[in-house]
Amino acid sequence: MIAVYAIRPKQVAEIRLDDLNRSTGRLRIPRPNRLDHEVCLDEFALRLVKDWLVERHHRWPHSTNPYLIVSPITAMHVDQPAVTASNFQTLRDRIGINATQLRQDRFLDEARETADPIRLMRLLGITSHTAIYYVRAAYPERFTIDRTQA
Repeated sequence: MIAVYAIRPKQVAEIRLDDLNRSTGRLRIPRPNRLDHEVCLDEFALRLVKDWLVERHHRWPHSTNPYLIVSPITAMHVDQPAVTASNFQTLRDRIGINATQLRQDRFLDEARETADPIRLMRLLGITSHTAIYYVRAAYPERFTIDRTQA
């Protein structure tokens, strides 16, 4: 979710089971002081989520923790968040890149693909400023000032 949908680790950790609508393939990412961001999950992501839910139920059949991602420690505690963003540090250690770098790479990759700031905003849930920044980074030649035309 971090690499493909550019969701921050803190946001991934805070996804609740009721934020996921498997029948429509949509995932709501709550964002304080902003509109929620809705992600359309692809088939691969939906399969991974399904496999995780099956695994979660197999490991902790009586878990009532409302969060999507839980750990052995938090699975049976309703009043605790499932995991913390620091749980994603092992991911960074394994692949050698942190979540911020993954997100930035995803933004730049999508900007190179579409060059459309509005698409970036809708797809990745970023601000117009951020979207334009990445389109400019992907296509610097489009934003250079031609001194002969000025």
